[in-house]
Amino acid sequence: MSIKLIVTDLDGTFMNSNHVTIPQENIEAFRKAHEMGVKVAVASGRTKILADNVVEQLPFLDYLITSNGAVTYDMKTGNVVCSTLLDNSQSNKIFDILKDYNLIYEIYFKGDCYMNEKSYGMFDTEHVSPHIHDLLKDFIKPVPDLATFIGNEGIEKLNILSLTGEERIEIEEKVRKTGDVAFASSFPVTKGKNGNLEMTGVNATKGFAVKGLADALEISKENIMCFGDGENDCSMLEFAEYSFAMANGTELVKNTAKYVTDTNDNGGVAKAVAKYVLNKSGE
Repeated sequence: MSIKLIVTDLDGTFMNSNHVTIPQENIEAFRKAHEMGVKVAVASGRTKILADNVVEQLPFLDYLITSNGAVTYDMKTGNVVCSTLLDNSQSNKIFDILKDYNLIYEIYFKGDCYMNEKSYGMFDTEHVSPHIHDLLKDFIKPVPDLATFIGNEGIEKLNILSLTGEERIEIEEKVRKTGDVAFASSFPVTKGKNGNLEMTGVNATKGFAVKGLADALEISKENIMCFGDGENDCSMLEFAEYSFAMANGTELVKNTAKYVTDTNDNGGVAKAVAKYVLNKSGE
């Protein structure tokens, strides 16, 4: 095996379950791989501003894939390697659909996070999970009207923060009738439980971004290793030759990936990198 690019999801995969810190063993595994000449990247549903604390913990990071693959940054130059946005005509149709629901949703736009004032007024731990609230509370920028705010420009992602499985099915059906959109969730939405629903441009997937990055670097998928735990990771796990689901991941992810490693809290990424890249524990 000759790995030339490693890409990992963040929440539930590379980071501890507090969604703030990266286990030291994961940092060291990535550092050693990087020193061997392997390119290292993280791929997240987060927009750029929400990934700043991650970048600070990985000063050697080569690439940052944000908003489920909508924008990929070269961390050495700050340049955008590839991007694909949800155009404003489609996002406006989604805003119109969501007016009929009492839901909290945000958009990622130019690396920042925005909510309309109605959603912002509902944004508390009663309506969204505490870890989501704590992650976003210092970064959300409220605006009177999202459609007016973005004007004619495209957005990276629209994310409904908490909805039921029934609401998800209904909203997806309505949105699909208006045009092509990519749907994903960073955690499962099942009957009787709440989850999130992410919408991006139809090509804005982590798999699209990893392929775009691989093409730019002239790296074959046979030389790529990817890690993930949730639905929005499946496209890159399908693309990479060496794909790893976390033990804490969903059954969908485990069925998509070729391998399963340990949990995020037990340094599952580091263990796989050590075995298959650093050759710490043999074959």
